[in-house]
Amino acid sequence: MHAHRSTPSFSKVIFRLFTITTLIFLTYFGYSTFAEHDPIKERLYELGYPDQGFIFTNSTIKWADGHLTIVQGTYIEDYPVTAEQAYEIARQYLASYNKKLEKYNYKLYPDKETLTEKEKDGQRYWVFELKLKTGNSDFFAGFIWVNRKTGTVSVKGLLG
Repeated sequence: MHAHRSTPSFSKVIFRLFTITTLIFLTYFGYSTFAEHDPIKERLYELGYPDQGFIFTNSTIKWADGHLTIVQGTYIEDYPVTAEQAYEIARQYLASYNKKLEKYNYKLYPDKETLTEKEKDGQRYWVFELKLKTGNSDFFAGFIWVNRKTGTVSVKGLLG
């Protein structure tokens, strides 16, 4: 006598597929909602900075927070403005503009995900793309440069 195995009904198959799909969706949603994503730390890692401590390459010390030290023989040059500090300096610089734009429902902000480092005229800078938020849309408005040594700000684009 052969054991007869019944085939599941169509509704049971659909229910199982729905259950598996729902579990996958909830797992992804839970991870994306509660996992910490720091765009500045991710950009620093992409730019060659370590997760913790420091890296010493080609007479340059790159610290995990983004500050930089250059060693040339006995001469040491320190660029103390970290990436997070540069972001806050840029936001504070834009605060007066945002106060004026508030009545039009506009807002200027530096985009954390576009953090990069540039050198110009012997100075080193943190550079963010400057975005203009209007309702649900964001528009490119230029670049905001923060000097890594002094923390001074310059804007290239919409504001200058």
